[in-house]
Amino acid sequence: MWRLLIIVFALLPAVLQAQTIRPSEGMASVDHAVWYLEDSSGEMSIDAVRAADANGEFNRHQEEGAANFGLSSSAWWLRFTLAGDRLETQRYLLEVGFYALTDVQLFHPDGRVVKTGAHQPAAQRPWPNHHLVFPIHLTTAKEQTYYLRVSSVGSVTVPLTLWTPEAFANQTQIKYLWTASYYGGAFALLLFNFFLFVSLRDRNYLLYCSFLFFTASGMFIMNGFGAYALAPIGWPENIGTNTFFSLSGFFAVWFLRAFLDTRRYLPGTDKVLQILMAAFLFIAANPLLDVPVRIGVGLLSTLGVIAGPILIFVTLVSWWRGHPGARYLLLAWTVLLVATSVQSARNFGLIPTNFLTSNLLQIGSLLDMLLLSFALADRIQAERMAKEAAQQKALEAQTQLVEGLKESERRLERTVQQRTRSLESALRRERETLDQYVEFGALIAHEFRNPLAIITNQAQLAQLEEENAQQPPSPRLKTIMRASERLQVLFDQWLQSDRLKDNIEALEAETLDLSTWLPEMLAPGNIRITHPVVLDDRPLKISADEALLATALHNLIDNAAKYSPPEAPIEVTVRQQDHWVGIAVTDRGPGIPDSEQKLIFKKHHRAANNSSRRGLGLGLYFVSEVMKAHDGAVSVESEPGEGSTFILWLPRADAD
Repeated sequence: MWRLLIIVFALLPAVLQAQTIRPSEGMASVDHAVWYLEDSSGEMSIDAVRAADANGEFNRHQEEGAANFGLSSSAWWLRFTLAGDRLETQRYLLEVGFYALTDVQLFHPDGRVVKTGAHQPAAQRPWPNHHLVFPIHLTTAKEQTYYLRVSSVGSVTVPLTLWTPEAFANQTQIKYLWTASYYGGAFALLLFNFFLFVSLRDRNYLLYCSFLFFTASGMFIMNGFGAYALAPIGWPENIGTNTFFSLSGFFAVWFLRAFLDTRRYLPGTDKVLQILMAAFLFIAANPLLDVPVRIGVGLLSTLGVIAGPILIFVTLVSWWRGHPGARYLLLAWTVLLVATSVQSARNFGLIPTNFLTSNLLQIGSLLDMLLLSFALADRIQAERMAKEAAQQKALEAQTQLVEGLKESERRLERTVQQRTRSLESALRRERETLDQYVEFGALIAHEFRNPLAIITNQAQLAQLEEENAQQPPSPRLKTIMRASERLQVLFDQWLQSDRLKDNIEALEAETLDLSTWLPEMLAPGNIRITHPVVLDDRPLKISADEALLATALHNLIDNAAKYSPPEAPIEVTVRQQDHWVGIAVTDRGPGIPDSEQKLIFKKHHRAANNSSRRGLGLGLYFVSEVMKAHDGAVSVESEPGEGSTFILWLPRADAD
């Protein structure tokens, strides 16, 4: 028994070395029959390679899946033996199922060499396909040994499959169907979310669309379709999956920051995410900096493995805090982390290359797109539910507010009714009191004015008698005259202020020519002052009630005489401004401070600097009310120590 085992193990290398690949059921994998040799200089000829093979320098590929040499700068020689499944010569297709091999040469047993590569346009390839395909001819009668030389600026992975043309065409159609389904789904998601961005103006949808676009573009090149679409238009050879996947990672991190608002809720982690974005941008810009593609692949693979856990951590924290949509983000980043980790491990040659490891990134990217779309939809749903809840609360609050307003209106209505009744009662009492006051005032004025008139007349007669007797007037008579005149003025002002309302309601306006009216009003017999009056009139006409205007003018002249030094002249001038005519009365008194000028026309107000003068504070109030009744105004111009000028402004008679 031991002898038999020893013989079997001794013959096993020869058996393996002589293993021949024959296509069964239209295809056969060549990976398990590959022997390889590393050419670190990249300058070995086919003769040197055959000599090395004869010396036993080739190594058997014993790992599962395709030969994967990672990010290698060496050239690699692969040897395999093929045979047909028929006696007659048949055409077969040898597929190299990896897109990124930049230099591939197949050495036929008859000495022919066929060259191709990832950057060669599809129309110039030995067989038009998104992968590198070589037509070969095989029979069952003769086994043929082929040598394949491969090198790449990126990862070196060489999955080999032998196909019959019919099986390859069928498999290609199925593969194109699934590829079209992938890009159709990606395009549908891109278009749908772009329309959502246009409608909602939410930046998250635009970031998601950017992530979709660069992810799908990277997969487009990774599937080997770059030779079809990009090579004919002169696309730079160094701009490929590294740039597109780096931009995809950049927008993925940006989308995460905007979606979860990490700047507000996780400010410390947000700085880390910004560093990740800067790193992705740097890798995307490597072609502009002439950084070798192989270094870019290594950097991107390493950064992808680092970024995945960070994105998962940030999403997990946001999910724990109850952020809507974070659960789908968590699934999306988990899927993306697994896919990028597998892709990175395959790029570094850490895991075998097979159907799952070759296509997991594409499958994961599609799932990631769907899950991110679900996250956005879940956010919309959460916002809609929150909006409905807020609207419901607002509606309830509005209902309560309306009920409260109605109750307030009812209370206010009752209060207003009570206050109205109280005010009506108070108004009736006030009117009664006012009527009594006016009646009493008229009675008092009537009773007082008669004796005052008698006193004044008797004093005047006594004064005339003394003057006829050529005797100086008695000081007592002068005192009686001044007191009676002062008392007469006070009663006149009192009666004027109380009767002003009735006089205004019975206002009788007429046209007055100031050139004739003013001299009459200022004649010595019509004024009760001893100060000289200087008149400067103009032939202007106004429309006014003569009695009320004369009273207002006399009040201003009396005030001017009251506050002017003895014998100081009082100037009366006429002014014109647009459609207004002014009658100005100027004195030489102490003037009025600015703080008092707006108060002197109020009822019972007397200037603080004139407290020594006695009066009721009704004269200027009466003048102001008369001007309002004439749709005019009274103004004052005064500087302390320089006298005052009061102006009665009235519309011209010929103005509207």
